Amino acid sequence: MSLPPVASITVDLDSAYQYRHIHGLPQVGRGDDTPLTLGVERLLDLFAAHAIPATLFVVGADSQRPAHRALLERAHARGHELANHTFHHRYDLRSRPRAERAADITAGELLISEITGSSPLGFRTPGYNIDEALLADLSERGYLYDSSVLPAPPYWLAKAAVMSWRSVTGSPSGSSTTPARNLLSPLEAYRADPSALWREDPAGSAMWQVPMCVIPGARVPVIGTSLHLLGAKGFDAAMPALARAYPRLLQIAFHAIDFVDSTDPGLEDLVARQPDLAVPWETKRSLYDRVFQAIRRRYRFSTLADAVRSLGPPRRA
Repeated sequence: MSLPPVASITVDLDSAYQYRHIHGLPQVGRGDDTPLTLGVERLLDLFAAHAIPATLFVVGADSQRPAHRALLERAHARGHELANHTFHHRYDLRSRPRAERAADITAGELLISEITGSSPLGFRTPGYNIDEALLADLSERGYLYDSSVLPAPPYWLAKAAVMSWRSVTGSPSGSSTTPARNLLSPLEAYRADPSALWREDPAGSAMWQVPMCVIPGARVPVIGTSLHLLGAKGFDAAMPALARAYPRLLQIAFHAIDFVDSTDPGLEDLVARQPDLAVPWETKRSLYDRVFQAIRRRYRFSTLADAVRSLGPPRRA
């Protein structure tokens, strides 16, 4: 009897610092903020309740703080994968000089290896902002996979519109957009062509690319924030289409901020800019419970590294 396909839950451990940077808000320090303490505690408890081995994309600079590092050590001890989300979380990483990119990636690797005893196997660039040069950097460093492509035109257009408007109004965003050609990528995991990362490598020898999950057709992203809009019934309705689009590997991506709300401390200045913070944590938890239960009926949970290892040769068209 064959095993069911694999599902991976991934979480970008972005701090409030990054969200203030996106929204052009004054910084109040880069310390043990709520998403990286309370949020990570909650996600670890939630994943334990569902027996989910997750993949956490770690920002090195934030993870030097003792409180957050202790949580990462706990996560590793519980079998969660720690993957590289760079050290500084620069949204324009792909536009930086090669030596600077390498230094940022290396620093993130070293932080993770101090905790786990080995180099990370996976990478996600800040803001899903990747190109062929950055992919080559990762391939040269021996990464098993990258998970930075979000093939969602509605998301890309909305983000570009907001960034343009804020630039016109004199409060530019600190974020950055990915090359539009990446929107053409396959939906399911594939080996990315080094010369055009949005295409599958015809030789099947390149590193794996695991795109963010989208609803086929409309290509609306299925990530933590959009789950609040879909709701449990909406996700249940989308599940058959997702199962057809992702017959081998389904990935649902979250951010640490998805596990906190407006009543938690230190987020007052972000509430108006992050509407999802208005959703109470208990409401979010109930929704995530339903989502994980629906996924388990069709998939088995695994870290992203183990899921990619299970894929074997790439599927041919």
